[in-house]
Amino acid sequence: MSFRTAAATLAAVSVLAAGSPAFAADNPPATNCLPSIAEKTGGYYDHAAEKGLGFWFFMQSGTGTLPFSQNTMDQFKRADVKVEPICPVGGLKGGKGLWTPVGADGYSNMNLVNGRIWYPGGWKFTSNKTGNSFRTEGFWLHNLPLIDKASGNGYVNGSTKPVETLMATFDTLDTYLQIPTLGFQGIGPKNWKFYLAEAWAKQLNDLLGTHFKKGDHVLTLAINATPIPGVQAALKEGYERDEH
Repeated sequence: MSFRTAAATLAAVSVLAAGSPAFAADNPPATNCLPSIAEKTGGYYDHAAEKGLGFWFFMQSGTGTLPFSQNTMDQFKRADVKVEPICPVGGLKGGKGLWTPVGADGYSNMNLVNGRIWYPGGWKFTSNKTGNSFRTEGFWLHNLPLIDKASGNGYVNGSTKPVETLMATFDTLDTYLQIPTLGFQGIGPKNWKFYLAEAWAKQLNDLLGTHFKKGDHVLTLAINATPIPGVQAALKEGYERDEH
């Protein structure tokens, strides 16, 4: 790790909210991201990974790439929507989407009691025209073992009282067919498509001036993971971290 990278990582960790999890040093969080507020607001938060109790998650470390669909990028461009990642999640260069460190080593947890697969951080969508915003911080896949939905703590227009929001659905069979796929460096799904839930599509439209519809392909998740702790794996081919 270069001095510049180390300094940027330290700076990013320092702006996280007090009491934020101790993210894995060898699989560091993004550096160009908004600070966390989730632990202070009373939303759903899973502390297992930071406490070393997320060991049953399917991989120990790695990286998730979340490219936006072309429709999502077009909608945001037309409506003049700003996208900001929330630590430890980062952005992709060119506004192409998001990326996140993953793994039981500091980040992800599979809760066998409530059926949720947890990830810290998130994103904020803001209308440059009106100032309206929707912030997602703390998100999870759920209905384990079906794993057919994605939800998160949702904050509207700067509210500090989150509402658990169903954001997207996906195909259970496709999920299980892709999980064991050998990826571009490690193990994980390469082309896991998420489709907008009806209520969230309407909420985004009302807030941001977009024209999303139920079932729109919003983003694709590609996970590059390993059973070895402390590995910052490569992003999906063709994408770069926006860490300026």
